Amino acid sequence: MFSFFFNSLYRLYQYQRSKSMKNMGGIPRYVDLGGHSIFYWEFNAEHAKPIIFLHGLLDEGFSNRRIVRELLGDRKHILVFDLPGYGRSKLPKIKYLFQIDVWADLLLASFKTLGLKDIHLVGHSMGGLVSQHLVLKDKEKRISKLVLLAPGGMPHPKREEIRELLFPKTEKSVVALLHHLYGDEAPEPGYLMRKTLVTVWNGWENHFLQENTLEREDEIFHGKRVGDIKIPTLILAGSLDEITPPSMMNQMNRWIKRSKLVWLEGARHAIHLERPKEIAQQILKFTHR
Repeated sequence: MFSFFFNSLYRLYQYQRSKSMKNMGGIPRYVDLGGHSIFYWEFNAEHAKPIIFLHGLLDEGFSNRRIVRELLGDRKHILVFDLPGYGRSKLPKIKYLFQIDVWADLLLASFKTLGLKDIHLVGHSMGGLVSQHLVLKDKEKRISKLVLLAPGGMPHPKREEIRELLFPKTEKSVVALLHHLYGDEAPEPGYLMRKTLVTVWNGWENHFLQENTLEREDEIFHGKRVGDIKIPTLILAGSLDEITPPSMMNQMNRWIKRSKLVWLEGARHAIHLERPKEIAQQILKFTHR
């Protein structure tokens, strides 16, 4: 009974998100992969050189709205995807499908089906990890530039503590995660929203992803293998981020030889929501080169 109520509340929240994206000029679309449909929002479809956004864990494409809004005035062709299994990109209840590298295969198939080339790919957090897999799997060289926003990419030095943080199971742990994301600026969700987030974030989808990632950690996290990324790469990171901390960002910058690391001073992990204007400016500068 309570689960149904909270899921209904979350669907209302998703409806409001959808309305917001439409008001910005976004067109909701699906790409059919023959059994799976991947959802995305498209802006300014008449323009070339697409910028593609991939979101992080426990999120949806809507989370990139603030950066997208900043970019719209530049008339960029923008596609904002819901990762497979998230938002409207539903997947069947098959554990094997909830793996980072499998998602990369599905997204590459989506790019090919849509005929997208010369892609500027932007990924936040887990979306940054998926983006790394995409670039390394991209044999047709569809992706020409990569932007990583506080990206995942290697096991955290405090992995058990972070694992507990990223998969919150109680209302208290939901609030703790929000504070790690935003620091003193963290929103304080009300009773119903806390209950809803606990219910939704503890769905079978996230359990499948967690179990698969732990079982294949050496394959999912590339470590030094990210050095095989040869395209120009921009890494944007918050100086106060505890989820993808400065030590990890510096290491990734050393491994990816054609990368540039830019610090957003005073920002935490949710830089896409904290500093959208600065990020948009950095994206424009980087993609115009």
